[in-house]
Amino acid sequence: MLILKKNKFARMVLFFFKFISKIYFENNNKQIQKLVLHFFKSHFLVIFFIRVSFFYLNIVSLILYRTKLLEIKSEEISNILNKADKIKFLQSNKIIELFHAITAIHLNGKETKTKIKLNRELKDNDFFENIVIGSGPGGSITANQLNNAKKDVLLIEKGMWFKHFKLKHPGEELFTKWKNGGLAAALGNVKIQYASAECFGGGSEINSGLYHEPDRNFLNEWSKNYHTKEISYDELKTFIDQTKEKTNVSYLKNYLPITKDIIASSEKNNWHVEEIPRWCSEKDGDFVKKSMTETYLKEYLTNDGKVSLNTEVIKFQKVKNLWKIDIIKDKKKLSIFCKNAFLCCGSIENIKILKKNKLIKKNEKISFHPMIKVIVKFPKKINKENMEILTHQVTQFFPDFLIGNAASGLPFLKIASQHNEKLYKDVMENWENMLIFHATFSMGEGKVFNIPFLDDAIVSYNINNKEVNTVKKGLEKLCKLMIDAGCEYIYPISKKSLKLNKDNYINYTNKIKKITDLNYSTVHILGGIPMGENNNTCLVDSYGKLNKSENFYINDSSLICNKLLKNPQGTVMAIALRNVNNFLSKNK
Repeated sequence: MLILKKNKFARMVLFFFKFISKIYFENNNKQIQKLVLHFFKSHFLVIFFIRVSFFYLNIVSLILYRTKLLEIKSEEISNILNKADKIKFLQSNKIIELFHAITAIHLNGKETKTKIKLNRELKDNDFFENIVIGSGPGGSITANQLNNAKKDVLLIEKGMWFKHFKLKHPGEELFTKWKNGGLAAALGNVKIQYASAECFGGGSEINSGLYHEPDRNFLNEWSKNYHTKEISYDELKTFIDQTKEKTNVSYLKNYLPITKDIIASSEKNNWHVEEIPRWCSEKDGDFVKKSMTETYLKEYLTNDGKVSLNTEVIKFQKVKNLWKIDIIKDKKKLSIFCKNAFLCCGSIENIKILKKNKLIKKNEKISFHPMIKVIVKFPKKINKENMEILTHQVTQFFPDFLIGNAASGLPFLKIASQHNEKLYKDVMENWENMLIFHATFSMGEGKVFNIPFLDDAIVSYNINNKEVNTVKKGLEKLCKLMIDAGCEYIYPISKKSLKLNKDNYINYTNKIKKITDLNYSTVHILGGIPMGENNNTCLVDSYGKLNKSENFYINDSSLICNKLLKNPQGTVMAIALRNVNNFLSKNK
């Protein structure tokens, strides 16, 4: 904690965590150092916002009490925050939301991490025929196929390897496996919160493992828009089947009782509801997620695949016929070389790296899957610790939106209700009667910007207000589904909300006039690097080779640039397998 003694801003952060602990968590300060460390993993914009807010709050403190913020009492802090809340640009409620959220996921989501040691020593000027950067589904499949073909390959991952956690997104998981600790937000009209992985196995290690096949219409649209070769469903079917078999895509044998109520409500409304399969197996009645570390990466390591963890790529440079890659590994700067480079770090990181190294001049728009969420209370207990999400989704309204269940542990219920004192108390007393549900959309567009001297890319995202009717319809249908499933009330997680029931939910949704009236979040980030032969828009060819750059390939979710509402990882895996197999067929 030496940093806290020397750094005024860090002391302010600690001060606010102690305040939150006193107000919401009975002065539980046992993990206070971890909370501060987690905060400082946040995206640059989050930390900048808090710095600016603290500056203005300090001014308010001096005006009201003639005392600096660090020297006042907790009840005076509450008064300062209430005063500041009237100043719109300060958004003091967001400060409390952030510090409360970090505290809740650690204090109410306790689980010890288990780190798996895996390290390969690298030397300056080491050469590998192929280097794959990023170990998510795209990178895992790419590296494994190359290794199985007896190619010399090194897989680089910026994060570390930790065993799966039993709880759904405990604090240690967000701290160790999520980029920025899960704390990032885009600029733009909706200020959407987004999250991605930074660990061995990538997004497959932190998501729910729900699997959607790419459908024919989606693939036909891709081919039409970008003139992409050999991407019809029939041409992709072999790769779809192979990835499904490898990850054991299957249905769970046991369902929670509330699932029957959701199905019955859907049938009452004549809405199509379907069970979504998962990468999973069941062992002794427990759910086991078949993520990349349990499948492709497991095979890769069994076959002596080379891996370098805690390794960040800084720079690419073409030197004669080779790629020189400057990296930082374990805080040491090195340069390594390869003939073929495969970039598989996800949309935002790929674009950041490519633009920083002037390998692309511009990028197409990225897309999110924005979701709105509601807390739903039922008259009976339907929630428990270590509960997995419900795997049934209402797909009646596809492609406009899907309705499903989200992570609903006590930490997430507390985070969602923090701004409403009565609801928060109800959560504390009756959380086992509550779940969080979502309506998810495919709308809006974003851009990625590099700012000199900043490690984090800046993302802007906007949703046209013309989409408000689709969002309203999504919320209305979600409410109807829950009401007919027998809930007591529904509470939308939004700026100005209230408890909804059969008598007032229509009136509430009708009053929504702006797309910004609701809160949004996402964990699906797609696009930015169109794949195909359309010279006006595509940055890579039909198999992921970067235009105007020899032996450089992209092979992950950043290739998906047309509208895809469903979970993208089934599509990512099939495309990645297709692309690397095409590479191998040309480089025997």
